[in-house]
Amino acid sequence: MNFFSDGGASKLVSPSQLVGVMNWISVPAVMVGIGLALCGSVSATAAGEVTPERLLNTAREPQNWLMNLGSYDGSRYSGLTGINRDNVSKLVVRYSVPLGGLIEGSGNYRDALPMSPLVEDGYIYIVDGWGHVSKLDGREKGKIVWQNKELQTNLDSWLVAGRGLALYRNFVIAAASDGRIHWLDRDTGKTVRSVQVGDPKQGYTIEASPLVVGDRIIVGGGGAERGAVGRIDALHAETGSSLWHVDTLATASNPAGLLGGGAISQTGIYDPKSGLTIWGTGHPNPRYIPRMRPGDSLFANSVLAIDAETGDLRWHFQYTPGDINGFSEDGTHLLVSSAEGADESVVAHFANNGYFYGLDGKQGTFQVATPHVIGIEWTAGIDETGRPREYKAGAKTQAYKSGAWQNRPDCPNIKGTSSFASAYSLRTELAYGSGADGCMTENIPPIKTESAPGWLGAYYSGAAADMGMLTAVDPLSGTVKAQRLFDFPLHAGALATAGGLVFTTTAEGRLHALNDETLETVWSTKFGSLTNVPPITFAVDGEQFLAVVVGGNVYTDALSYRPPEMGLSEPLFVLLVLGLPS
Repeated sequence: MNFFSDGGASKLVSPSQLVGVMNWISVPAVMVGIGLALCGSVSATAAGEVTPERLLNTAREPQNWLMNLGSYDGSRYSGLTGINRDNVSKLVVRYSVPLGGLIEGSGNYRDALPMSPLVEDGYIYIVDGWGHVSKLDGREKGKIVWQNKELQTNLDSWLVAGRGLALYRNFVIAAASDGRIHWLDRDTGKTVRSVQVGDPKQGYTIEASPLVVGDRIIVGGGGAERGAVGRIDALHAETGSSLWHVDTLATASNPAGLLGGGAISQTGIYDPKSGLTIWGTGHPNPRYIPRMRPGDSLFANSVLAIDAETGDLRWHFQYTPGDINGFSEDGTHLLVSSAEGADESVVAHFANNGYFYGLDGKQGTFQVATPHVIGIEWTAGIDETGRPREYKAGAKTQAYKSGAWQNRPDCPNIKGTSSFASAYSLRTELAYGSGADGCMTENIPPIKTESAPGWLGAYYSGAAADMGMLTAVDPLSGTVKAQRLFDFPLHAGALATAGGLVFTTTAEGRLHALNDETLETVWSTKFGSLTNVPPITFAVDGEQFLAVVVGGNVYTDALSYRPPEMGLSEPLFVLLVLGLPS
């Protein structure tokens, strides 16, 4: 781990000060005289700068969607009830906005990255497949207010557009796949400042949305498929200067044969009570040749808890030490209170290895693990320490039951339980995560490049031909409360609402509204183009809307699974906004 500090940067609101703010605002507002920016009416807090205090209190502004995962706890939960079980069947598309980037802006025929819009005071901010950023007017049926098309150029097949944006005061913070972070003026869209975080010539790229915490912008990057080492950086939100930097691979314990890995592809979460920011990391490299990287390959396939103020690594937990299956744990994590009003929290994660995990939020100690997909074959189970039962400390190569490099079927399907956005409902106190019912085989000749021959692993076989699955789990006990299978892959994640619904999308272009207790379908509709993006919800002038991006081309005829039954048209990224009939 590397750590760098810039002691000369001025501080506005540090993460440690935010912890104090959290304690302060827990006192009744009338006693402490909190202004409208913190606890006024919904309408009073809607407009103005997106301050650190507003980001701490997103639940007080359910009409807005101010950060990628909705709130610091990563819950993707909305308190809006205007769309509910009783009326969701009446939803119609109120307007649509075509977006750029037909093939991810880079020629990469993978799935379209889940691009999550942000909403503030009726304005929608979104990045498209080319990395262009747009501001749309939600009061004028998505009328374009401005577009910034100057942020990314010369993309190649491994530099793909990012998953979303961040808001800080009067800036839109945009991450570019060439390793830069841009500050855009929220009113004009003009680029005010740009900072180079990592070197794309060394394989570095940014997919995850930036996370604003106090006076800093925290950026997760990587480029594992290009041989880069994953890293997490904190930049000063006003100056762009580097505050700290953490590598996601413990290089002192890794052999020279490990060619990168531990990439970040989804934004992290933040616990204001402990001051920790929590991020999941991807697979090690070479992905399917463990003998070239003997040992556990720390901190790949892990969750890292980092002091947001200092950059110190407080704790970590590795889900699959010495992974031989190609699992990546860069999917989102959830922060769940262990009891109402309690200081203790649980870090929950639907892991790529097929298990749901609950960890102590302060120390990272293992609490619970339970399968969240059907038919796990790579291990006999998870022991009382949270490790796979076959794990042997100090072994150069782990003897798990199955693995891609062993020329056997691999279960679960790693493309079905990857970096998707899970959700947690305050209404049901359940966590919702996507998975897959299916296996895959990776015994096809390896991908080779001139820069890193052979390390990329292998093309997937049967990776897409899986049935989507959504599972509802009690995060404190690990008990599976409901599970739902779909006819086609579910690569989107979920959105939970106080209206008693969980929204998700499946690959054939269908939006599902599910009962948040049983996961039974309440209503669904098909758009006719690939959909692998979790919806968001927001309100404008008291009326609730649902927004989802459709399009993309993972299921091209020549390169992947696209049966006629899916009924897909040619892909085009389009932002669809649904609402009740006006």
